[in-house]
Amino acid sequence: MAKPLLLVEALAARNDSGLGAMTRLFVDGLGGLADRADILVLLPKGGSYRPGPHCRTLEVDPRPWRIWAETVFPLLLLRYRPAAVLCLGQTLPRFRPKARYALAIPDAGPLEDLGWPTSSHDAYNRRWLRSRAPHAERLLAISAFTRNRLQALLGYPEDRIDVVLPIRPPDLAGERSGRIGASAPGGHHPSGEYFLSLGNVEPRKNYPGLIAAYAALLTRRPEAPPLFIAGHPAWGQAEAEAAVSAHGLQGRVHFTGYLSEADRSAHLAECTAYVSSSLYEGWGLPLFEALGFGKPAIYHGESAQDEFARGLALAVDCRDPQALSRAMETVWKDAAERERLRAALAAGFPRMLEYDLEGALRSTLLPLLDP
Repeated sequence: MAKPLLLVEALAARNDSGLGAMTRLFVDGLGGLADRADILVLLPKGGSYRPGPHCRTLEVDPRPWRIWAETVFPLLLLRYRPAAVLCLGQTLPRFRPKARYALAIPDAGPLEDLGWPTSSHDAYNRRWLRSRAPHAERLLAISAFTRNRLQALLGYPEDRIDVVLPIRPPDLAGERSGRIGASAPGGHHPSGEYFLSLGNVEPRKNYPGLIAAYAALLTRRPEAPPLFIAGHPAWGQAEAEAAVSAHGLQGRVHFTGYLSEADRSAHLAECTAYVSSSLYEGWGLPLFEALGFGKPAIYHGESAQDEFARGLALAVDCRDPQALSRAMETVWKDAAERERLRAALAAGFPRMLEYDLEGALRSTLLPLLDP
Protein backbone atom coordinates (compact mmCIF):
# COMPACT_ATOMS: atom_id res chain seq x y z
CA MET A 1 0.00 0.00 0.00
CA ALA A 2 1.37 3.42 -0.97
CA LYS A 3 2.32 5.73 1.86
CA PRO A 4 0.41 9.03 2.19
CA LEU A 5 2.20 12.10 0.86
CA LEU A 6 3.42 14.84 3.18
CA LEU A 7 4.22 17.97 1.16
CA VAL A 8 6.51 20.42 2.94
CA GLU A 9 6.79 24.07 1.89
CA ALA A 10 10.37 24.93 2.91
CA LEU A 11 11.14 28.03 0.86
CA ALA A 12 12.56 29.78 3.93
CA ALA A 13 15.42 27.24 3.91
CA ARG A 14 17.42 29.81 1.95
CA ASN A 15 16.78 32.52 4.54
CA ASP A 16 19.72 33.45 6.80
CA SER A 17 17.48 34.44 9.73
CA GLY A 18 16.05 32.30 12.51
CA LEU A 19 13.17 31.33 10.22
CA GLY A 20 15.61 29.74 7.79
CA ALA A 21 17.42 27.91 10.58
CA MET A 22 14.13 26.58 11.96
CA THR A 23 13.08 25.45 8.48
CA ARG A 24 16.28 23.48 7.89
CA LEU A 25 16.16 21.88 11.34
CA PHE A 26 12.54 20.81 10.92
CA VAL A 27 13.11 19.35 7.44
CA ASP A 28 16.09 17.39 8.79
CA GLY A 29 13.91 16.20 11.66
CA LEU A 30 11.22 14.78 9.37
CA GLY A 31 13.27 11.59 9.07
CA GLY A 32 11.18 10.18 11.91
CA LEU A 33 8.19 10.09 9.56
CA ALA A 34 9.91 8.41 6.61
CA ASP A 35 8.48 4.99 7.50
CA ARG A 36 4.91 6.34 7.44
CA ALA A 37 4.93 9.00 4.73
CA ASP A 38 6.31 9.85 1.34
CA ILE A 39 7.87 13.28 2.00
CA LEU A 40 8.18 15.86 -0.78
CA VAL A 41 9.97 19.10 0.15
CA LEU A 42 9.62 22.29 -1.89
CA LEU A 43 12.93 24.17 -1.86
CA PRO A 44 13.88 27.52 -3.41
CA LYS A 45 15.69 27.22 -6.71
CA GLY A 46 19.42 27.85 -6.46
CA GLY A 47 19.74 27.33 -2.71
CA SER A 48 22.62 25.34 -1.23
CA TYR A 49 20.67 23.45 1.45
CA ARG A 50 19.97 19.80 0.70
CA PRO A 51 18.09 17.54 3.14
CA GLY A 52 18.90 13.89 3.73
CA PRO A 53 17.62 10.81 1.89
CA HIS A 54 14.43 10.64 3.98
CA CYS A 55 12.66 12.91 1.48
CA ARG A 56 12.35 13.89 -2.16
CA THR A 57 12.86 17.50 -3.17
CA LEU A 58 11.41 19.80 -5.81
CA GLU A 59 13.03 23.16 -6.52
CA VAL A 60 10.69 26.03 -7.33
CA ASP A 61 11.08 29.73 -8.09
CA PRO A 62 8.72 31.62 -5.75
CA ARG A 63 8.94 34.91 -7.64
CA PRO A 64 6.86 36.97 -7.79
CA TRP A 65 5.83 35.95 -4.28
CA ARG A 66 2.10 36.80 -4.31
CA ILE A 67 1.52 34.96 -7.58
CA TRP A 68 3.48 31.96 -6.36
CA ALA A 69 1.71 31.80 -2.98
CA GLU A 70 -1.82 32.27 -4.29
CA THR A 71 -1.64 30.55 -7.68
CA VAL A 72 1.40 28.34 -8.29
CA PHE A 73 1.44 26.78 -4.83
CA PRO A 74 -2.25 25.77 -4.91
CA LEU A 75 -1.73 24.32 -8.41
CA LEU A 76 1.17 22.23 -7.09
CA LEU A 77 -1.06 21.00 -4.28
CA LEU A 78 -3.72 20.02 -6.82
CA ARG A 79 -1.09 18.20 -8.86
CA TYR A 80 0.39 16.16 -6.02
CA ARG A 81 -2.74 15.80 -3.83
CA PRO A 82 -0.93 15.39 -0.50
CA ALA A 83 -2.66 13.96 2.54
CA ALA A 84 -1.01 16.64 4.68
CA VAL A 85 0.86 19.90 4.09
CA LEU A 86 3.47 21.38 6.43
CA CYS A 87 4.09 25.09 5.79
CA LEU A 88 7.44 26.19 7.22
CA GLY A 89 7.80 29.53 5.45
CA GLN A 90 4.64 31.24 6.71
CA THR A 91 2.77 30.50 3.50
CA LEU A 92 -0.78 29.19 3.69
CA PRO A 93 -2.64 29.94 0.43
CA ARG A 94 -6.11 31.43 0.39
CA PHE A 95 -7.25 28.65 -1.95
CA ARG A 96 -6.38 25.35 -0.30
CA PRO A 97 -7.08 22.03 -2.02
CA LYS A 98 -8.39 19.36 0.32
CA ALA A 99 -5.64 18.26 2.73
CA ARG A 100 -4.73 18.67 6.39
CA TYR A 101 -2.55 21.70 6.99
CA ALA A 102 0.04 22.39 9.66
CA LEU A 103 1.76 25.75 10.03
CA ALA A 104 5.02 26.46 11.89
CA ILE A 105 5.26 29.93 13.47
CA PRO A 106 8.67 31.06 14.74
CA ASP A 107 7.33 33.90 16.91
CA ALA A 108 4.26 36.00 17.56
CA GLY A 109 6.18 39.25 17.12
CA PRO A 110 4.14 40.65 14.21
CA LEU A 111 1.01 40.44 16.38
CA GLU A 112 2.57 42.21 19.36
CA ASP A 113 2.38 45.90 20.24
CA LEU A 114 6.07 46.30 21.11
CA GLY A 115 6.73 49.80 19.85
CA TRP A 116 9.11 48.56 17.14
CA PRO A 117 8.84 46.04 14.28
CA THR A 118 10.09 42.48 14.78
CA SER A 119 10.09 41.97 11.02
CA SER A 120 10.48 44.21 8.02
CA HIS A 121 7.13 42.75 6.87
CA ASP A 122 5.24 43.09 10.16
CA ALA A 123 2.13 44.70 8.66
CA TYR A 124 1.82 41.94 6.03
CA ASN A 125 2.62 39.17 8.50
CA ARG A 126 0.08 40.52 11.00
CA ARG A 127 -2.73 40.44 8.45
CA TRP A 128 -1.58 37.06 7.19
CA LEU A 129 -1.41 35.44 10.63
CA ARG A 130 -4.81 36.74 11.65
CA SER A 131 -6.52 35.69 8.42
CA ARG A 132 -4.75 32.43 7.53
CA ALA A 133 -3.45 30.79 10.70
CA PRO A 134 -6.96 29.90 11.96
CA HIS A 135 -7.40 27.66 8.87
CA ALA A 136 -4.53 25.33 9.82
CA GLU A 137 -5.43 22.14 11.67
CA ARG A 138 -2.22 22.38 13.70
CA LEU A 139 0.16 25.16 14.65
CA LEU A 140 3.76 24.39 15.55
CA ALA A 141 5.27 26.89 18.01
CA ILE A 142 8.99 26.77 18.78
CA SER A 143 8.67 27.63 22.49
CA ALA A 144 6.09 27.63 25.26
CA PHE A 145 6.43 31.42 25.25
CA THR A 146 5.41 31.60 21.57
CA ARG A 147 2.56 29.14 22.14
CA ASN A 148 1.23 31.22 25.03
CA ARG A 149 1.44 34.45 23.05
CA LEU A 150 -0.38 32.87 20.08
CA GLN A 151 -3.10 31.68 22.43
CA ALA A 152 -3.45 35.15 23.92
CA LEU A 153 -3.31 37.06 20.63
CA LEU A 154 -5.24 34.71 18.33
CA GLY A 155 -7.49 33.00 20.84
CA TYR A 156 -6.24 29.56 19.81
CA PRO A 157 -7.11 26.66 22.09
CA GLU A 158 -4.09 24.93 23.60
CA ASP A 159 -4.90 21.58 21.99
CA ARG A 160 -4.31 23.03 18.50
CA ILE A 161 -0.79 24.26 19.21
CA ASP A 162 2.18 21.91 19.63
CA VAL A 163 5.53 23.09 20.97
CA VAL A 164 8.30 21.67 18.78
CA LEU A 165 11.72 22.88 19.86
CA PRO A 166 14.28 23.71 17.13
CA ILE A 167 16.97 21.55 18.73
CA ARG A 168 19.07 19.56 16.31
CA PRO A 169 18.94 15.86 17.21
CA PRO A 170 22.32 14.41 18.28
CA ASP A 171 22.80 12.30 15.17
CA LEU A 172 22.51 15.45 13.04
CA ALA A 173 24.41 17.82 15.30
CA GLY A 174 27.85 16.85 14.04
CA GLU A 175 31.04 16.60 15.99
CA ARG A 176 30.19 18.96 18.84
CA SER A 177 26.77 17.48 19.74
CA GLY A 178 28.06 16.03 22.99
CA ARG A 179 31.19 18.12 23.49
CA ILE A 180 30.46 21.36 25.26
CA GLY A 181 33.08 23.94 24.32
CA ALA A 182 34.43 22.09 21.27
CA SER A 183 36.26 24.21 18.71
CA ALA A 184 34.74 25.00 15.35
CA PRO A 185 36.72 23.70 12.38
CA GLY A 186 37.93 26.36 9.91
CA GLY A 187 36.46 29.80 9.62
CA HIS A 188 37.83 33.24 10.47
CA HIS A 189 37.43 35.07 13.77
CA PRO A 190 38.86 38.14 15.51
CA SER A 191 42.12 37.76 17.39
CA GLY A 192 42.38 38.10 21.14
CA GLU A 193 39.49 38.61 23.53
CA TYR A 194 36.16 39.97 22.32
CA PHE A 195 32.47 40.16 23.21
CA LEU A 196 30.11 38.79 20.56
CA SER A 197 26.44 39.28 19.71
CA LEU A 198 24.71 37.61 16.76
CA GLY A 199 21.60 38.60 14.84
CA ASN A 200 20.35 40.87 12.10
CA VAL A 201 20.70 44.53 13.12
CA GLU A 202 17.05 45.23 13.84
CA PRO A 203 15.28 47.02 16.72
CA ARG A 204 14.29 44.00 18.82
CA LYS A 205 17.95 42.99 19.14
CA ASN A 206 18.45 46.11 21.28
CA TYR A 207 21.89 46.90 19.87
CA PRO A 208 21.79 50.60 20.85
CA GLY A 209 21.19 49.41 24.41
CA LEU A 210 24.06 46.94 24.15
CA ILE A 211 26.35 49.66 22.80
CA ALA A 212 25.37 51.99 25.66
CA ALA A 213 26.12 49.18 28.13
CA TYR A 214 29.49 48.58 26.49
CA ALA A 215 30.28 52.30 26.71
CA ALA A 216 29.46 52.22 30.43
CA LEU A 217 31.80 49.24 30.85
CA LEU A 218 34.63 51.14 29.14
CA THR A 219 34.26 54.05 31.54
CA ARG A 220 35.14 51.64 34.36
CA ARG A 221 37.40 49.27 32.47
CA PRO A 222 39.07 51.00 29.48
CA GLU A 223 40.96 47.76 28.74
CA ALA A 224 37.73 45.83 28.06
CA PRO A 225 37.83 43.74 24.87
CA PRO A 226 36.11 44.99 21.70
CA LEU A 227 32.50 44.23 20.86
CA PHE A 228 31.60 42.44 17.60
CA ILE A 229 28.03 42.47 16.28
CA ALA A 230 27.51 39.88 13.54
CA GLY A 231 24.46 39.95 11.30
CA HIS A 232 22.90 41.46 8.22
CA PRO A 233 22.60 45.26 8.26
CA ALA A 234 18.83 45.60 8.62
CA TRP A 235 16.29 48.24 9.60
CA GLY A 236 18.06 48.96 12.89
CA GLN A 237 21.51 49.55 11.41
CA ALA A 238 21.26 53.36 11.33
CA GLU A 239 20.26 53.53 15.01
CA ALA A 240 23.05 51.15 16.03
CA GLU A 241 25.67 53.12 14.10
CA ALA A 242 24.34 56.35 15.60
CA ALA A 243 24.83 54.85 19.08
CA VAL A 244 28.45 54.01 18.22
CA SER A 245 29.04 57.61 17.12
CA ALA A 246 27.24 59.09 20.11
CA HIS A 247 29.44 57.15 22.53
CA GLY A 248 32.64 57.66 20.51
CA LEU A 249 33.19 53.93 20.07
CA GLN A 250 34.51 53.85 16.51
CA GLY A 251 37.21 51.20 16.43
CA ARG A 252 35.82 49.48 19.55
CA VAL A 253 32.47 48.26 18.18
CA HIS A 254 32.61 46.28 14.93
CA PHE A 255 29.72 45.36 12.64
CA THR A 256 30.78 42.29 10.65
CA GLY A 257 27.74 42.00 8.40
CA TYR A 258 26.64 38.55 7.31
CA LEU A 259 29.01 35.71 8.21
CA SER A 260 29.34 32.37 6.45
CA GLU A 261 28.45 29.33 8.55
CA ALA A 262 32.15 28.54 9.07
CA ASP A 263 33.00 32.10 10.15
CA ARG A 264 29.90 32.29 12.34
CA SER A 265 30.90 29.12 14.18
CA ALA A 266 34.49 30.34 14.51
CA HIS A 267 33.32 33.66 15.99
CA LEU A 268 31.21 31.75 18.53
CA ALA A 269 33.91 29.24 19.39
CA GLU A 270 36.58 31.86 20.08
CA CYS A 271 34.66 34.70 21.75
CA THR A 272 35.35 35.62 25.37
CA ALA A 273 31.67 35.95 26.20
CA TYR A 274 28.37 36.03 24.32
CA VAL A 275 25.73 38.73 24.82
CA SER A 276 22.13 38.26 23.70
CA SER A 277 20.71 41.73 24.28
CA SER A 278 17.53 40.91 22.34
CA LEU A 279 14.30 41.93 24.06
CA TYR A 280 12.01 39.60 22.07
CA GLU A 281 12.71 36.13 20.71
CA GLY A 282 10.56 33.26 19.52
CA TRP A 283 13.18 30.93 20.97
CA GLY A 284 16.77 32.19 20.67
CA LEU A 285 18.93 29.97 18.46
CA PRO A 286 22.12 32.16 18.56
CA LEU A 287 22.21 32.02 22.36
CA PHE A 288 21.59 28.27 22.26
CA GLU A 289 24.53 27.87 19.87
CA ALA A 290 26.77 29.99 22.10
CA LEU A 291 25.90 27.78 25.06
CA GLY A 292 26.73 24.76 22.90
CA PHE A 293 30.23 26.16 22.58
CA GLY A 294 30.43 26.49 26.36
CA LYS A 295 30.50 30.28 26.35
CA PRO A 296 29.73 32.46 29.38
CA ALA A 297 26.64 34.27 28.19
CA ILE A 298 24.10 36.96 29.05
CA TYR A 299 20.46 37.15 27.97
CA HIS A 300 17.30 39.17 28.62
CA GLY A 301 15.52 37.39 31.45
CA GLU A 302 11.96 38.09 30.29
CA SER A 303 12.21 36.36 26.93
CA ALA A 304 11.66 32.88 25.51
CA GLN A 305 15.38 32.26 25.99
CA ASP A 306 14.71 31.70 29.68
CA GLU A 307 13.19 28.31 28.80
CA PHE A 308 16.58 26.79 27.95
CA ALA A 309 19.12 29.28 29.36
CA ARG A 310 17.91 29.54 32.96
CA GLY A 311 20.80 28.67 35.23
CA LEU A 312 23.17 28.18 32.29
CA ALA A 313 23.64 31.87 31.43
CA LEU A 314 23.36 35.16 33.26
CA ALA A 315 19.84 36.63 33.13
CA VAL A 316 19.63 40.42 33.24
CA ASP A 317 17.20 43.18 32.31
CA CYS A 318 18.79 44.18 28.99
CA ARG A 319 16.61 47.29 28.88
CA ASP A 320 18.88 48.69 31.63
CA PRO A 321 22.31 49.57 30.14
CA GLN A 322 23.90 49.80 33.59
CA ALA A 323 22.69 46.35 34.59
CA LEU A 324 23.81 44.92 31.26
CA SER A 325 27.18 46.65 31.64
CA ARG A 326 27.74 45.06 35.06
CA ALA A 327 26.78 41.65 33.67
CA MET A 328 29.28 42.05 30.81
CA GLU A 329 32.01 42.81 33.33
CA THR A 330 31.02 39.74 35.34
CA VAL A 331 31.20 37.26 32.46
CA TRP A 332 34.46 38.83 31.33
CA LYS A 333 36.42 39.19 34.58
CA ASP A 334 34.70 37.23 37.37
CA ALA A 335 36.60 33.92 37.31
CA ALA A 336 34.31 32.29 39.87
CA GLU A 337 31.16 33.18 37.91
CA ARG A 338 32.68 32.03 34.63
CA GLU A 339 33.60 28.71 36.22
CA ARG A 340 30.11 28.34 37.72
CA LEU A 341 28.54 28.90 34.32
CA ARG A 342 30.91 26.42 32.67
CA ALA A 343 30.06 23.77 35.27
CA ALA A 344 26.32 24.41 34.85
CA LEU A 345 26.65 24.09 31.07
CA ALA A 346 28.64 20.87 31.34
CA ALA A 347 25.91 19.39 33.53
CA GLY A 348 22.79 20.83 31.92
CA PHE A 349 23.35 21.38 28.22
CA PRO A 350 23.79 17.72 27.17
CA ARG A 351 20.32 16.99 28.57
CA MET A 352 18.83 19.47 26.11
CA LEU A 353 20.49 17.64 23.24
CA GLU A 354 18.51 14.56 24.26
CA TYR A 355 15.37 16.31 23.01
CA ASP A 356 13.77 14.16 20.33
CA LEU A 357 12.93 16.55 17.49
CA GLU A 358 12.08 13.67 15.16
CA GLY A 359 9.71 12.22 17.75
CA ALA A 360 8.05 15.59 18.37
CA LEU A 361 7.45 16.17 14.65
CA ARG A 362 6.19 12.63 14.26
CA SER A 363 3.65 12.90 17.07
CA THR A 364 2.41 16.25 15.73
CA LEU A 365 2.15 15.34 12.05
CA LEU A 366 1.25 11.65 12.09
CA PRO A 367 -2.42 12.26 12.99
CA LEU A 368 -2.70 14.51 9.92
CA LEU A 369 -1.57 11.65 7.67
CA ASP A 370 -4.07 9.11 8.91
CA PRO A 371 -7.01 8.47 6.57
